[in-house]
Amino acid sequence: MAWRELIPNDAKKTLDTLIDRKRKLETFKSRAAFCALLCLFCFLLFAIAYYRNIGTLHGSFASLYEGIVGSSFLLFLLSVFIVSFVYLYVLAKEIDKAKKKYDTLREETIDKFDTTWLKSINFETRSEISIEMNSYDINIDYKG
Repeated sequence: MAWRELIPNDAKKTLDTLIDRKRKLETFKSRAAFCALLCLFCFLLFAIAYYRNIGTLHGSFASLYEGIVGSSFLLFLLSVFIVSFVYLYVLAKEIDKAKKKYDTLREETIDKFDTTWLKSINFETRSEISIEMNSYDINIDYKG
C-alpha cells in the first residue's frame, strides 16, 4: 500500500471507485445467479407437484386452472417463480448498466494510467498498483 502515497488524490479516488464498481457488478451477478437458481427450483417443483396432483385430470383448461388456483402450494410456487423471473429481468438490466459503467471507468483509468498519473513514478509502483487491482480481478494493463 506504499504506492498510495506516490499517486495523486484523483488517481486514488478513481481506483477506489473502480474497485467499488467491480464489487457492485459482482454483487449483481451473484444475485442474478441465485435468482436464476430459485426460478429453476420453483419451476421444477411446480412441474412435479402439478403432475402429481393435477396432471391426471383430463379436461378443459378451466378445470386445470381451477386445480392450480385450488392448491395454495402450487399458487405459491407460481407466484415465487413469476416474481423471481421478473427480478431476474431487472437484474439483467442492472448488470448491463453496471458493466458499462465499470468498463468505461476501467478504460479511462488505463488511459490516465498511461498518460498523466505515472509520469514521475517508477515501474515498480505501477507494478504494485497492477498487482493490487488484479487481486480485485481488475485488469488495468490491457483495454481489451
